[in-house]
Amino acid sequence: MQSVLIVESDERLLRERAHQLSLDGYEVQTAQADRQARLKLAAKPDALVLCDAGGAPRTLRLLRELRAGEIPGADARVPVLAVGADDESSAMRLYRDGADVALPTRSSPLLLTAGLEALARRLDVEQQRRSVRRIGNVTIDDKARAVEANHRPMKLSRLEFDLLHATSSQPNDVITRADLTRRVWGFEPDTASPRLVDTAAHRLNRKLQEAGAEARLQVVRGVGYRLTP
Repeated sequence: MQSVLIVESDERLLRERAHQLSLDGYEVQTAQADRQARLKLAAKPDALVLCDAGGAPRTLRLLRELRAGEIPGADARVPVLAVGADDESSAMRLYRDGADVALPTRSSPLLLTAGLEALARRLDVEQQRRSVRRIGNVTIDDKARAVEANHRPMKLSRLEFDLLHATSSQPNDVITRADLTRRVWGFEPDTASPRLVDTAAHRLNRKLQEAGAEARLQVVRGVGYRLTP
């Protein structure tokens, strides 16, 4: 975790918090107004420090809109450290609205940094979990670009792995042929053979079957494919 956006209406506190986090090695962006915060959230900071959070309706609304995916360009999953949990009621409201860590208003700079470090550790674990997916008895390791079925390695071509990766990222969801053509081959659908995806899916399914894998690419006629366990 390197970049942090601080939202704080008090200019003096904003400067102090930004200065301290900069000394701690963070790349800091700041915002005083809700509109400015929404624009800077679109730059996708690694974490959001949301001050004035305990009793400011506009700040809580910003948090709720962020978690609901209503801020254009922003990552609704960005870790949020909220400052303003001065009593049990405030803390409960912040956690329910989407804060990951809620601290009292008078938290020291050291406590603020410790809260961000805790978020970073949690984020590292979550990213590691996301990089390895299991569909039935098939394990897909995105970082290693490796696939196992029944704990045995499978040999896949680059395109076969990319096709499995694309469909396993949304298991049971139907992904259109056009979308797969763009994501796996990097072509626009109107420039590629209409059988491009079907041929690759057939080869991948044959290898999955031969490996004893439970996962299969299921064709949805006239639409595309979905990966099912």
